Amino acid sequence: MKQLKWIIPGILTIAVVGYFIMKPKLDAKNLEYTYIPLEKGQIEAVVSSTGALEAINTVEIGTQISGTIKKIYVDYNDEVTAGQLLAEMDLNLLQTNLISAQANLAVAQAQLNQVRDTYNRNQVLFKKSVISEQEYKDSQYSYEQALSAKEASLAAVKNIKVSIEYAHIKSPIKGTVTERSVEEGQTVAASFATPKMFVIAEDLKKMQILADVDESDIGYISNGLQVRFTVQTYPEKVFYGKVSQIRLQPIQLNNVVNYQVIVDVDNHEGRLLPGMTASLEFITQSAKDVLLINNSALRFRPNEQMLNEIRPILEQKGKIMLPDSLQQGFINALNNEEQFTPANFKKSLPSNINGFFYRDTAGKLDFNFIETGIKTGMQSQVIGFLDGSPLSEGIKAINGIKSKK
Repeated sequence: MKQLKWIIPGILTIAVVGYFIMKPKLDAKNLEYTYIPLEKGQIEAVVSSTGALEAINTVEIGTQISGTIKKIYVDYNDEVTAGQLLAEMDLNLLQTNLISAQANLAVAQAQLNQVRDTYNRNQVLFKKSVISEQEYKDSQYSYEQALSAKEASLAAVKNIKVSIEYAHIKSPIKGTVTERSVEEGQTVAASFATPKMFVIAEDLKKMQILADVDESDIGYISNGLQVRFTVQTYPEKVFYGKVSQIRLQPIQLNNVVNYQVIVDVDNHEGRLLPGMTASLEFITQSAKDVLLINNSALRFRPNEQMLNEIRPILEQKGKIMLPDSLQQGFINALNNEEQFTPANFKKSLPSNINGFFYRDTAGKLDFNFIETGIKTGMQSQVIGFLDGSPLSEGIKAINGIKSKK
C-alpha cells in the first residue's frame, strides 16, 4: 500500500513533465496558416496633402485718391481687358481744384513777367553804372523767386491732373473680376492705405494649388512631379497637375513644420473655381505590371516553434543569398537570443531587403529573401527573389496563423 502511494504521484509527475515537453509539438500540429498570393499589378507611392485653388496671377485694384465713387462699370465675373475703365470717382472737387490751380498758375506767370522785365532793365542799368549792385541783386532775387513760384504752380496743376486721371479706375491686366468691394455713392479714404475696390484674376483657364506638405514628406517632392487631386464639388472626377515650385519658407502648423508646394493646373473646362479645397496625391513613384506582395506577409510574426524550426533554413539561405555586407550581421542576429524573436529576427536587414514564409512543394515550412521597391500601406513591389528564381504569380506567402478546431 505504501508503494502504491509513491507510484501514483510519480506517474502524475511524469505525465505533467511529458505534457509540457510535447506541448509545443502538439500546438504546432494544431496550427493552420493563412496565405496571400503574390500577384502582378500596378503600384504607386503617393504623398497626400490638401490645398486651395487660386488664380496664378491675381491683382488687387484700389484708388490712390480719396472721394466718392460716382460710377461702377463692372460686376462680379465680368471679363475685362487691360486699360478698361472699371469705376469713376466724383470729379467735381478735383475740377474745382484744377480751376483754382490754373488761376494761381496764371497769377504766378504774370508776376514772373513783371519781375523779368524789371530784372532785364536793371541788367542794362547796372552795366552802365546807373544803379547800385544791391538794386541789381534784389531784382535778380525777385526774378528767381517768381520763376520758382511759377514752377510750383505748374506742379500743382499737374498734380491735380494726375489725380483726375487716378479718379478713372482702370484694369492693369486682362482677366476676370472675382471680387468687388465697393458700391456707387460709397466714400473711400486713401489717406493711410490704398482701399481695395476690385480683385481681378488674370486667367482662370490656368490655375494653381497652394498645398502644405509635411517636412517628413517634402523630400519626396520635386519640380515637374505629377499630382492627382479631387475637389468636393466633383468627388468622382480626377484632375491632374504638376509641381511648379517648392517654397523654401517653413510654415509651422500645429507644431509641425510644413512647406508650401505650388501645383499648376489646366482649367480649360472651367470646372475649377478659386477657393476650392483640393485633396492631393503627389505621385512620387509608380510602376505597372510588376510583382506585388501584400504587406501582411512581410509583417507576419511567426510563433516561437516556427522560428526555431526555420532557424537552420534562415542561416543557410542567409549565407547563400544575402550580400556579403549583410551576411555577418544577419547570422549574428540569428545566434543572439535577445534579437532572434518573432518581432526582431529581420531587424538587421535594410529597408529594401525583406522576406516571407511559405510552404515548399513537399509541404515543409520555408523562407525566401526578396528585394523590395515601391512601398505603399497595403503592398510592396518585389524587384527580385534573392535565390534567383523567376518572378512568378501565384506563390502563396504565409500571412497568419489560425488554430484548428
